[in-house]
Amino acid sequence: MKNVKYVAIPPGAIIPGVLPEFKIFIFSQDGTYVLWAQEGNKVTQEQLAKLSEGGFNEVFVDIEDHFKYERYLETNLGNILESRWSSDEQKTSIFSKVSANVVKTAIESSLGLGTMGVEAMQQTIRLVKNALIFIMEANSMKALAKMIGHDYQTYEHATKVLWFTVAFLRNNLDVLKQIQPSFETSDKNQMIELLGQCGVGALLHDIGKAFIPAAILNKTDPLTPVEWEIIKRHPFSGMAMLLDTDIPDFVKKAVLHHHEDFHGGGYPMGIKGQNISILARVLRIIDTFEAMTSRRPYKAAIRPGEAVQIMIGITQIDKVEDSRSQVDYRDQDMKRCFEETLLRKFIVFLGSYDLSR
Repeated sequence: MKNVKYVAIPPGAIIPGVLPEFKIFIFSQDGTYVLWAQEGNKVTQEQLAKLSEGGFNEVFVDIEDHFKYERYLETNLGNILESRWSSDEQKTSIFSKVSANVVKTAIESSLGLGTMGVEAMQQTIRLVKNALIFIMEANSMKALAKMIGHDYQTYEHATKVLWFTVAFLRNNLDVLKQIQPSFETSDKNQMIELLGQCGVGALLHDIGKAFIPAAILNKTDPLTPVEWEIIKRHPFSGMAMLLDTDIPDFVKKAVLHHHEDFHGGGYPMGIKGQNISILARVLRIIDTFEAMTSRRPYKAAIRPGEAVQIMIGITQIDKVEDSRSQVDYRDQDMKRCFEETLLRKFIVFLGSYDLSR
């Protein structure tokens, strides 16, 4: 008999009336795993209610069924994020897991082709559409706040940039109208469609990093000039990977321009001002803020309020008390990077959800 290993999953991931392709177990008081639901059987609302009443905060799947479980999460993400059986904390965990897997799949499946395949793009679009309503809810901002300060990983970073971008644009429809002048702010369906397109760009903004060696991405010492030139290629690589896809041109430009500085000196083309696409100007702010408030390989995380002070030029990075590792030139003289009007709007957005402390 095989030695079975189990993986804990939140009960909130189980959707009433859906046929899971895997067995679900509970951990009994006698220290054994007991079959709770057979694969192919619908789980009822009554079963979930009894599970909650019994104080079960987690159930389990056989580790060999973990791939099936992840596929189930992705397929049912929209329903899970709307479910009353899931707490916001559980929804956040599930959303983060699914989105990280989608970005990982998009990057890995594109490596051999040099372009993003149709299936990977469709998977990305589905993810963003399923997550939009949850991201736009005010309560989800509390969950996002708990993610600030975590480790910087490309896949998780992309998830948080997506979250920040959609929430910020939902709160600033005037910026959304700049992205697409034909947008009517009273048209909810058009708003959802446009936010979804912006969300895809946010989720895939760093897809070009697929071609950067991990040793460079995770380096703790200062980059050499050659390594820095390799880093600076990733917006071009990202644009190339998306060139043959059906996403709008403004999304492709955002991926290409997201490291350009509003007052010049950015990369890869060194353009500035209004020549940088508006979505890219938004991503430049959010990408920077999220990176600075995460634990990066070469730098400890700093508090959101301190990151804002550095971004507006009040405080230099070497004066921040939480900056425990070496000063990094990538975080210097930041004010020149951003459009001031957008940066002010972003700071107001952070304050409105108490995310700037």
